[in-house]
Amino acid sequence: MNKILKNAYTRFWVPVMGRLISKLIPLLEGKSPEKTPTYDIDGKN
Repeated sequence: MNKILKNAYTRFWVPVMGRLISKLIPLLEGKSPEKTPTYDIDGKN
């Protein structure tokens, strides 16, 4: 069960929610980020 949840988190939650939140960065901070966000949470890429 933990492996399923970990895969769901790394393959779905982080990329999808990360992209949605990255679209809100200019609205929240008032400017675009200098570097684009990465979604590599496990350090493999």
